[in-house]
Amino acid sequence: MNTIEIGKYIKMKRIEMHLTQKDLAEKLQISFQAVSKWETGTTLPDTSLLIKLSDVIDVTVDQILNAGEFRKSMNKRISVKEIATTLLSIPKMKEVLGPNNVIYSNMMNGLANMVKPDLETVLNNKEDLEILVAKSVIQLLIDGYYITDEEINSHFGTEAIRLKLLKISKKFK
Repeated sequence: MNTIEIGKYIKMKRIEMHLTQKDLAEKLQISFQAVSKWETGTTLPDTSLLIKLSDVIDVTVDQILNAGEFRKSMNKRISVKEIATTLLSIPKMKEVLGPNNVIYSNMMNGLANMVKPDLETVLNNKEDLEILVAKSVIQLLIDGYYITDEEINSHFGTEAIRLKLLKISKKFK
């Protein structure tokens, strides 16, 4: 943990939020000198303040402690079967929650940009579903998950998709 880099990150986020050291200190109910010590890397925020600090500067605690750096979580394995099962359960959500439910409708609005012509059509077409699952796998790889070559080879029938995923997954190993 680099206290100087963490301090620079806290300062950058504080300034982005248009807060002075005094403003931040007041929100956290601490002295502005404590904020100054963080920002110079002299000390780190007390663990009891990290959640509140993360809320105030609108980042995660992980982002604070990693000075804004993306940190891969390489211990999370991708399960293609679980992804496909989850995607195929979306129509059940519509049935259970109703098409006007805010959770369901927001999810569908988010998917509308990614899925053409519509999700129900994609879910009922094996090739289109495979493409959607592959897109989900790629996003998980970007987010720090990993997938084995065996998982790719056993779940993707389209050779072009399989080869593309094998190539992409190697970049993230």
